[in-house]
Amino acid sequence: MLLAPKVRPLNVEKPITTVHELRDHLYHAMQVELSTIPLYLYAAYSIKTQGYSQWSPGLSGFRSIRSVVIEEMLHLCLARNLMVAAGGGSEANLYDKVMIPTYPSDMLHRTPPLPLHLGACSTSLMTEVFMPLELPAKAGAPPQGGEYNTLGQFYAAIRDGFTYLDRELGPDLWAGNRPDLQYYSGYWNQDGGGSPIVVCDLKTASEAIATIVEQGEGARPGDDQVPLDPTNPTPGMSELSHFAKFQRIAQGVDLIGETWPVPTDPTAESFEGPVRDLAQFFDAAYCYVLCMIDAIYQASRKETVAGQRSARYGFERTFIGAMGGVLFPIAELLVSTPVADGGNAAPTFGYYHFEGVVPKKRQLEALCQQASAHYPSLAGDAGVARQVALLPPV
Repeated sequence: MLLAPKVRPLNVEKPITTVHELRDHLYHAMQVELSTIPLYLYAAYSIKTQGYSQWSPGLSGFRSIRSVVIEEMLHLCLARNLMVAAGGGSEANLYDKVMIPTYPSDMLHRTPPLPLHLGACSTSLMTEVFMPLELPAKAGAPPQGGEYNTLGQFYAAIRDGFTYLDRELGPDLWAGNRPDLQYYSGYWNQDGGGSPIVVCDLKTASEAIATIVEQGEGARPGDDQVPLDPTNPTPGMSELSHFAKFQRIAQGVDLIGETWPVPTDPTAESFEGPVRDLAQFFDAAYCYVLCMIDAIYQASRKETVAGQRSARYGFERTFIGAMGGVLFPIAELLVSTPVADGGNAAPTFGYYHFEGVVPKKRQLEALCQQASAHYPSLAGDAGVARQVALLPPV
């Protein structure tokens, strides 16, 4: 499992009836959402994007996966907004060695077990991992707070928990909420939809959960189309669910194209010399993105002053952009670099420990400089070093 039961166990024998149980489920929901992002990014990075896959006007495999990744970032933030609304904002940092998943591992609490692993994009990866992960619930499937068959049933149990506690506790359920700390702006997705939702009551909690579930598995059983704005559906304004997007890739409708010979489930320690430095730089950059998300949830909108630069605004506008401007170029160098075993290197999405004394951004810049000695394309005005320099400090 991604999280050892002794760290934060779930009571899966009964419905959610306490705020503590609700927060436990939301913590696990965040971890499930976070576990999907490296899976999907790794598959996208493995595609040779210089050709058809990146620049085709149609939705190629690369662009389909990229759109899903950005929506998963939204889902992660919506789950965290739900946690903040339930008074658990201090319990939910993403930059945490326990929170960050490792691979291979089973999908958290799913039955039957679904092994998750980092692998090159392929039709078999779609059918064996990605599609089962986003599998739609059957019509009439019951809520399942643990040992769930589909994510939709897991979130249905969370929705029922909010409903029960709102009825039993009323305003007390929301007494610890900090809407000013929730993520609410800066999201964009040119090939997808959805938007941040500030959770402040049962209605908005239900809307956030519906957005997560509908974008993943679909709005209704058997219907592949999802409203671009699930909270305000407009006829003709729709996209495919994640399950349907992966199914189109599996069927060869959205083409994958050529892929790099990347390893399965690599770690930075599995590489040697300059490649290891580059992989560690990627891990640090990935963790820095998670730190930026954490920083959003620590910066109140109430502290924003007209006419002054807002640190929160910088985090909101940057963390998704950093995935393309910082993570992608490093990953592209890794997947195109041959290694001793005959294949190529790859990004590893591992936990990188930032030392407590030196600012994290300075440590990231030092890692970039170290890697640039062997990969000079990282440096220069148009390189990753420039993008790292523009990142807000955390």
